[in-house]
Amino acid sequence: MEEKDFKKLLTDQTEEINRHGEILLKEFQSQLKVIAEVQIDHSHKLNALLEMVANNTENIELIKSMLKRKVDIEEFEALTKRVMVLEKKLLPLK
Repeated sequence: MEEKDFKKLLTDQTEEINRHGEILLKEFQSQLKVIAEVQIDHSHKLNALLEMVANNTENIELIKSMLKRKVDIEEFEALTKRVMVLEKKLLPLK
């Protein structure tokens, strides 16, 4: 094989390798873009879920506060009734 033919063959193979590398790079970039889009979508969904969890936590705290207050009101009403009974018993003693 002559040097000219060898250089041509080497040049052709180098060009083929470069084309193949470019094709692989484009395919990799395309797949990486898809992965990035999926990651962004998942990030948005995660943020929405975290917001829902925060809202639910806030609502649970509000409900707990309301339940505690309701029990307190019921206890106050029971105490009021007991005081009324005692007042009725004490009024005739005056």
